[in-house]
Amino acid sequence: MGLNNLKNKKMLKLKTISSLTALLIGVVSPLINTEKAKAASFSSNSFNIETITTGLATPYAVAIDNDDLIVTVDGALIKIDQSGNISTLTSLAPGVPSDAIVFGSDYVVIEPAEPPAPTSILRVTPTGDVSEIREIARDPIGFGDPIGLAIQNQDLIIADFNRVNNDPFIGDGRLLRYSNQTKNVSVIASSNLGGAAEVFVDGENFWVTDFTFGRLLFVTANGDVKEIATDLGQPLDIEFDGQYFLITDFANGFETPGKGRILRVSKTGQVETLLSDIGNPSGLAIDGDDLLFTDIVDGRVARIEGILATQNVPESSSNTTLIILGVISGYTLLKRESKNN
Repeated sequence: MGLNNLKNKKMLKLKTISSLTALLIGVVSPLINTEKAKAASFSSNSFNIETITTGLATPYAVAIDNDDLIVTVDGALIKIDQSGNISTLTSLAPGVPSDAIVFGSDYVVIEPAEPPAPTSILRVTPTGDVSEIREIARDPIGFGDPIGLAIQNQDLIIADFNRVNNDPFIGDGRLLRYSNQTKNVSVIASSNLGGAAEVFVDGENFWVTDFTFGRLLFVTANGDVKEIATDLGQPLDIEFDGQYFLITDFANGFETPGKGRILRVSKTGQVETLLSDIGNPSGLAIDGDDLLFTDIVDGRVARIEGILATQNVPESSSNTTLIILGVISGYTLLKRESKNN
């Protein structure tokens, strides 16, 4: 997907500090340094970002399998247990990794390839046995340049970033279905998908992140595509917490420090910044009230503890609200002071 020449970056932890003095003058100044990142939160909530493991080679996807984490890295599919121990499930071809998902008791992972070689999709057992997912009728396009994976009714749903792996043009993504019954690939949608990165299955329909044009797209079972939200930066992974979508924004992550965000987006297209300036968030997973994310540049997997148990609002709205509250608080204190005098 073009995420090459990656550099390590410092880990950012998250904390927002507000004070009564700031409220009285109607100013909101979140305190941020290399060890803290701001939360787009109404109150001065503090979220701890715990590094689960670091030093990985460009980790991308993260999936939860019972108590273990399944992560794609350059050259391997790995497992991280509760104690942080890392084991290799299988070796992969070297290259920038893509998605991996839990499929029953097994895993499905995209194996990178250098164009014009076709990209492979593999099924891996917990013991490391590997079989390639093949289509009976070999389409010359095949899976294209797959980035994202999902499951719908035992079929594999694939987000193809580019229609042809060696196509120099971008914005030509597809949404594909691989039937585990017929072993064939069919095209769900092939226009207006931009650079399709990741896909979330919603009943018979789909939600797709467009990395190239910064959009969230709704795709019907018939392949109709509707733009839901824009200005998402460089959206990669997508999860759903039962009410909102959670999306990682890579945010031109090769800058130092990373300006990456985690966004919360409603089905009607309302966009909120849940967290900002957290490095280079790539893969995403929900674990209860916690969020897990990978940082493909910093080489780490991290956990944001308890963030889904809080009520957050966009930073702009939060700041405006705090300013209003500051004015009200100041006015109330002045009235009390005048009464006391």
